[in-house]
Amino acid sequence: MSSSGFRITEYTSASLRMQAMIHYEGKTAEEVFTIMGDPEQIPEWYLLAKDIRMHPAKENEEASFNVVFTFFGDVYEEVLHWDPPHRYVYLAKGEDFPIKDYVAEIVVEESTEGKGTMIWNVYCDVIEGDHFQKILPVILPPINEVSMQKLSPLIGGTHCEVKSYFDA
Repeated sequence: MSSSGFRITEYTSASLRMQAMIHYEGKTAEEVFTIMGDPEQIPEWYLLAKDIRMHPAKENEEASFNVVFTFFGDVYEEVLHWDPPHRYVYLAKGEDFPIKDYVAEIVVEESTEGKGTMIWNVYCDVIEGDHFQKILPVILPPINEVSMQKLSPLIGGTHCEVKSYFDA
């Protein structure tokens, strides 16, 4: 399905909990998408990511992978929708990952040649454990803000913002 007819509700009914946006210049949408779509680059910019383990792609499917995180352990990530250079959607799950319905969307919107916005939307409603229900809405926004600041120069970022929609 093309980006114009895309509906996230085909992949999740969870609420939008976090949105990060990086406005970029000097890179094409294809270049930004290539960076965002490369799991092996995640530890370079995501603060809690320690390691990536790639799995071979099955026929007619995108590759899946595991990210080893500080605090969250080994998290399996699977691409649900792949539409280069516009958008991809992925889910994340793991035994020690407290968010049980995590689905995220990466969108690259090019406004003019070499200029646009990368958007990372995180959807979830189910956080297991009283401790995580209290602490994740507090710690994830600043962790994601720092991560976006680290990512920004890699994709030609000129301005970065992170909005949290977790219930405080």
